[in-house]
Amino acid sequence: MIFTKREIDEHYPLSERLRLEKAKSQNSVIYWINELVRSQVRGAEDVTSLIEVTKDLVTQVEALYAEKENSISIPVSDQSNSVEVVLLEEQLSDLYAEKEQLFAKTKTNSMEEVIALIQGMEEQLNSMYSEYET
Repeated sequence: MIFTKREIDEHYPLSERLRLEKAKSQNSVIYWINELVRSQVRGAEDVTSLIEVTKDLVTQVEALYAEKENSISIPVSDQSNSVEVVLLEEQLSDLYAEKEQLFAKTKTNSMEEVIALIQGMEEQLNSMYSEYET
């Protein structure tokens, strides 16, 4: 049965439509995947933001590797440089800890596996969206 906009507005107020839409979305796998991502990965709200967090983490680690390699090739001569080196080492160890936490939470062993996991989840979401639309 097809309703006109006026009939929908008269018989189904917005609050009721929103409540029904939320209940319907909570029955979808997409909702629960996003809930899992939200609860397991700090800074990620859904699969898309998980990809962004992962890319950002990879970029940070690569930048720290580059800085570390540059600082090793330049001899440390004064006290301010040694403080900077200590701070960089702490940042690097923190990033390694975040990376290990990401691997532990996602049960993976490398960034390639994390990216493959994210891409697989994205493909699942896309297939579920296409199934939902049909």
